[in-house]
Amino acid sequence: MHSLTIALRSLRRAPVFTAVAIATLALGIAATTTIFAVVNGVLLSPLPYGNPDRLVAAWYALPGVNLARAQQTAATFFTNRKLAQSIEGIGVYQDGSANVADAARSTEPQRLEAAWVSSGVIPVLQVQPLLGRGFTDAEDLPKAQPVVLISEGLWRSRFGADRAVVGRSLDVNGRSHEIVGVMPERFRFPEAQTKLWLPLALDPANQFPGGFNYNAVVRLKPGVTAVDAQREFDALLPRAAELYPMLAPNVPWTLIMEQAKPSALIVPLRADLTQDIARTLWMVFAAAGLVLLVACANVSNLMLVRADGRQREVAVREALGAGASRIMGHFLVESAVVAAAAGAVGLFLAWVAVRALVAGAPVEIPRLAEVGIGPASIGFALLIVVLVAIVCAIIPALRVGRLKLAQALREGGRSGTTGRAQQRVRGVLVAAQIALALVVLAGSGLLLRTFQRLHAVQPGFDARNVLTLWVSLPRATYASDTAVVQFYGQLTDRVAQLPGVQRVGLASRLPLIDRNMNSSPIFPEGDASYEKKIPPLQLFTTVDSGYFATMGIPLVAGRNFADLRVQSGTDAIVSRRTAQQFWGDSSGAAAVGKRFQQLPGGQFYTVIGVAGDVRDTALAAPATQVVYYSQAVSAVERESHVYRTTGVVVRSSGEARAQVAAVQRVLRDLDPTLPTFAVSSMADVTRRSIARLSFIILILGAAAAVTLVLGAIGLYGVMAYVVTLRTKELGVRIALGAQPRSVAAMMTRQGLLLTGAGVVAGLVAFAAVSRFLQSFLYGTTPLDPVALLGAAGLLLVVAALASFVPAIRASRVDPAEALRAE
Repeated sequence: MHSLTIALRSLRRAPVFTAVAIATLALGIAATTTIFAVVNGVLLSPLPYGNPDRLVAAWYALPGVNLARAQQTAATFFTNRKLAQSIEGIGVYQDGSANVADAARSTEPQRLEAAWVSSGVIPVLQVQPLLGRGFTDAEDLPKAQPVVLISEGLWRSRFGADRAVVGRSLDVNGRSHEIVGVMPERFRFPEAQTKLWLPLALDPANQFPGGFNYNAVVRLKPGVTAVDAQREFDALLPRAAELYPMLAPNVPWTLIMEQAKPSALIVPLRADLTQDIARTLWMVFAAAGLVLLVACANVSNLMLVRADGRQREVAVREALGAGASRIMGHFLVESAVVAAAAGAVGLFLAWVAVRALVAGAPVEIPRLAEVGIGPASIGFALLIVVLVAIVCAIIPALRVGRLKLAQALREGGRSGTTGRAQQRVRGVLVAAQIALALVVLAGSGLLLRTFQRLHAVQPGFDARNVLTLWVSLPRATYASDTAVVQFYGQLTDRVAQLPGVQRVGLASRLPLIDRNMNSSPIFPEGDASYEKKIPPLQLFTTVDSGYFATMGIPLVAGRNFADLRVQSGTDAIVSRRTAQQFWGDSSGAAAVGKRFQQLPGGQFYTVIGVAGDVRDTALAAPATQVVYYSQAVSAVERESHVYRTTGVVVRSSGEARAQVAAVQRVLRDLDPTLPTFAVSSMADVTRRSIARLSFIILILGAAAAVTLVLGAIGLYGVMAYVVTLRTKELGVRIALGAQPRSVAAMMTRQGLLLTGAGVVAGLVAFAAVSRFLQSFLYGTTPLDPVALLGAAGLLLVVAALASFVPAIRASRVDPAEALRAE
């Protein structure tokens, strides 16, 4: 207690040092604790389900058709559910959204996130409904009585937490559904935003179970590993082919087995949910750790400088009987007080930062709703405080604790020329700060180069002044494809007449938006090479005649579709890359008039035009091979390309979002029960497509700025102290005729040499870790010379500025004053 009192009194006598040290460490602790809370909540914490360590996701790798990860088919699901001995249960699901309204139409319709799940999903996850029950097997069959589960949030907001809600009705996609249960808040499956769960209703008697369309969650039996289950799922693939010989009409399972060469892929569910974001979060965590290290080095330097000023005091205390352990203990207590205060401030800042991040994350982060400052984060912050206290105290304590009285009197004078050991330690700390700053600066520079290259990419469409919004027509209200086409025809006619609207179009999917993304092979007529193998997959989209002009996608050959209500269901337009692949002509001319089938033995489609290539999936990805079908009624029902959920694109003469209210009024006039959803501009869509990169740049940029400032402060402090130590030497130099300019240059050169050592060390360190950035880069390399030279140059400029003020002070030393002080 006595040591604590002395430490507090000592820190109160140095308010500037105390405030700077606490603020510096608090910044590092806050950054590290914030990112740890995110990493812990997203990557490390168990999933909120029963026995989550036994939950896995089940996929298939299809190397023969270049698919690293494909979902389950209905055939594999039914086969694995029936025959697999290594699992307790399996469930499949699809996510999406649905129109929701009260049965009495007393409130505005909503578009809510929904999931269609098999009856086994909730038992597999082992989460009991808050009210009611889950789905029965009978409800999970085609033509069963429609039922729905709702989330606790929807129960509270829409039904006022009425416990009698079970048994009431809710209109979903225009059809009345009985509410059979309420799922608790912690059940955030498959997404945190999911508000509704409906039966998937797959038919085990369907002779054509279809393709790889269903996500799967599996519970392993106790003692069974993912490898065991993967081996069994592989062994059951031939049985699936026996039970369901035909994947689709004229597409036998044997063809899939021979060409696609499927193999099971079993992944722990937690890793499966977070695999896309894990690398990003660990990188951000590393950046926060670098900030903390630089902060520790900076405060260690401050404490070392402060300790040097107390050499006489410490040496006298040692001469009077204070042991080395007591001296070191004093510095440790003082450091612990600073670290504890910084920890309290840092923890508060982390709490604020986490709340802000959860409320408005700039990127989609899975499990973000589960992130918070809980016991694990507080424990981590306490651990950091202890480590920081030790790190910041150990160097000055070891250094000063060994000083003797005579040495203190020799080096402790204001104008002494010695103290080289202290200078070396401080120099090493500053060089370490510079090295860490260069690592973060170089990483930021590489990502900025990538950001610049992505912005220069021509995506194949013109995003300026284009509004996008989505509409979904329920089958209960629009029973036939003809009704769907007629409605969308009326909608586009009315929207086209709005003031300021230049073009309007429809599409079942839009570039850079992960909705309604479907791929399928096409079988070109007369090409015998595809009689016994599956052609390469093509992304397919259903559009109307206005889509290409509205999006600014050129037609490079042939013609466009006809008007929506008269266009032919057998017309198709292909992308330039598709034309090149199948008909060997990048100009598109050779493809026009050619025919193909989507399924062997199915109807033929005629290529009437070739569109320019578009980067559909990502700006950093190559242009996609696409087949555009017409939004027209097909004579063959199973090959219909009429989509009920459709994106409406509107090109305006002014700001895209200015048309939102007008378009929504048109929709309400046509059908007041239909909500619009996912309203955005294509410019915003393009920005969101690189949101993760922007997020990393923001975090690394902030870390780079902090480390740069702290490194400059550290260098300034060292140079200022060196000037103080060398006052007598500098005075003698000037007295002997040295020009003030040469003295200033000498001191600046010393600062730059120190910085140069840090830059070299930083370049070596960055070369070792730069490979971790590879997956985030586009159009540049991890050792891009522009980024590295730019980072090194910036550090040298900042170092020169940080050294300039102490150097000027050195050049103005009065020789007489310096000698008189001795």
